[in-house]
Order: sequence, then structure tokens, then C-alpha cells
Amino acid sequence: MRKLPVASAAMAMKAVRDVRAEGGAHGPLRMCGSTAPLEELRDALLDAPGTDARAVDVFAARRLRPDDVDALRRAAVVIYGAQVVSSLDDATRADLEVVGRAGRPLVAVLEGVDLPDEALVEAARVPGVHPLSVLPSKRGRFPLRKTMRLLAERAGGAGPGLAARLPAFRPYVVDRLIETASRRNGLVATAVWIPGADLPVLTAVQLRLVLQIGACHGVELSPDRAVELVGVLGAGFGLRTVARELLDFVPVAGWAVKGSVAYGGTRALGRAADEYFARGAPADLTRVREAAERLRREGVG
Repeated sequence: MRKLPVASAAMAMKAVRDVRAEGGAHGPLRMCGSTAPLEELRDALLDAPGTDARAVDVFAARRLRPDDVDALRRAAVVIYGAQVVSSLDDATRADLEVVGRAGRPLVAVLEGVDLPDEALVEAARVPGVHPLSVLPSKRGRFPLRKTMRLLAERAGGAGPGLAARLPAFRPYVVDRLIETASRRNGLVATAVWIPGADLPVLTAVQLRLVLQIGACHGVELSPDRAVELVGVLGAGFGLRTVARELLDFVPVAGWAVKGSVAYGGTRALGRAADEYFARGAPADLTRVREAAERLRREGVG
């Protein structure tokens, strides 16, 4: 293989180290409280070939006790379920106080005959419970996709490892990774005015994205393979060339063009990388280049 430029090799080594460190040992998705509101979520998480059922742990299908905090602290994400009427009952509030003391990322599903909006507001006031971690669920209409998306967001650095063990959860984690990286590159390209000065940052974000998507599929890339893959997918330099050409026609709105090209290009790269790893990360990258070009032509929504 061709020897990598020093800057690219160093960048790739750092990205590999960061992703490996972030993907270190994490606990499972730990479910607790009333299991009834969580049954559809659990079934969906485990509904795919190659699933490691140990990644989803039903820890306490009961009211929580203060001594449950230690076990909850070892979870990647705590998933709590409760059945409520309208306002928050004392027992559910006590459960949420235990969950809040655990200090772990949380998804709390409050199920009612009607949407329990009042209980939702009260739950968000419990210490340690972030308002955006609480979801209302109308009985019989569980918001599966919304819950999966929130779970992927809350999983953070544990997401790729969980996605590797839970293929049904993988698309949600990959979507989150791609959207986060695309937004970051769009902002970088918008903020940097000196031609070419944003290239190292854009490329570093894309390298990290490719490595994280590989981890979602249970694939660990070497630094040189990561650089080769990003290069083949047309990241960074090629995308910035397109932006510079567009600037000749719309110089006043150049910042918007630069941002949209970096955003859209990073999304295309992420989708092509996901397709590559879904095929088993073949050694021949020809079809990957074709996929990246196709996605870029079609646009990635």
C-alpha cells in the first residue's frame, strides 16, 4: 500500500485511538420499573439475526429501591417505564429519584390511557432527570421510532458498541452519527473563510465518522485503511473543490454554499460507508466509490 502522508497518518492514528477509547467497556441497556410500557421496545431491539440478547437487561421489573442505584450506574443507558394516570404518583416519583441519583443517560417512558402531559412536566422536575429524557406514550400507540432515536442519542459513546450487538438498533445509531458529523462539518465550513484552512478539520471529522460506523457493524479499521476508505469515498478535498467552484457564481452567499456542500458531502460519505460495512467491508473499494458518487448525485435527505 502506498505510504500515507505524515499528516494523514497522524490524523488517522488519533481518530483510531479516540474511537477505541470511546468504545471501551460499556454496560447494557438496563430496563427497570414497569415492563409493560417497554415490551414493544425490548421486542424491537432484539428482533434481528445476530442479536446479542445480553445487551438488553431487564434489571428490575418492580418498584425501585435506593440500593438499586449501584446497578443502574453500570448501565450504558437506563430505560425506565411507568404507567401513570394524569399527574405523577408518589411511587413513580420515588422511582425516578432513584434513577436520577444513578446519574446515567436515561430514557423514561410514561404510559397513560391518554398522553400524560402533566406527569411529563412533573417527571422533568425530579433531580437528575433531564426534561428531554422523558417520553409520553399513549396506551396502544407506543412511539417506537421516536424512542429508538432518543435512545441512540442518549447512548452517546456507547452507541456503536451497542449497535454492533443489536442490529435492529444500528440504523438509529448510524443516523445519529451521520447527522452529528454532517452538522459539525457544515458549521466548520461556514465559519472558516480562509481557503483550504478547514480541510484538516473536515477530514478529521469524516475519518472519525467512518471509524464509528465501522464499529457499529463490528468492524475495526486500521489507520491506513481508514484513510484509504475516506479518500475513496471522495471526502474533504473533492467536496471543497465543488464548493470553491460554486463560490465563483454566488460570492455573496458563499458561506451558505460552503456549509451546505460540507454538510451534504459528509452525509453522502456516511451513507456510503454504512453501505460498505453492511456488505462486510470487502477489500475491493470500487463499488464503494460508485455508491458514494451515486449518493452524491441523488442527494442524501
